[in-house]
Amino acid sequence: MAKKEEKKKPIFEKVGIVFRSPVRADIMKQLSESPQRPKKLADEIGIQRQNINYHLNALKRGGLIKTHTEELAEEEIPKEKGTRLNGIGGGGKFKVSYGVELTKNGKNIVNQFIDPLYEEESGTMKEKIKNNKNEDE
Repeated sequence: MAKKEEKKKPIFEKVGIVFRSPVRADIMKQLSESPQRPKKLADEIGIQRQNINYHLNALKRGGLIKTHTEELAEEEIPKEKGTRLNGIGGGGKFKVSYGVELTKNGKNIVNQFIDPLYEEESGTMKEKIKNNKNEDE
């Protein structure tokens, strides 16, 4: 039975990293929609930039997010601060790094744990609104 528990340990550690702070769950939820820059994440979630960096670093160390990379034509390269050119890839496009995105493990955690929690919360809020409307009538 010890071997079975050892196999489960990594996933519980990763889930623990996320749920140590509700901000991290919000970050993961935002990143499930698309890769984003830290500044945009901070604005979306409503926290300060230095706080977002603290949480992003923890999620990176846990293997749940990574730097977003893609190959782009020169005219497509974002001009914003933090964009890095990492050489030229196939077809003459530039390898570009910017922002953060979920890893495969990160996507799994969002699908298994975070999405259901947000759906439950959304359903609870809709029910409260409906009940309040009925009481007002």
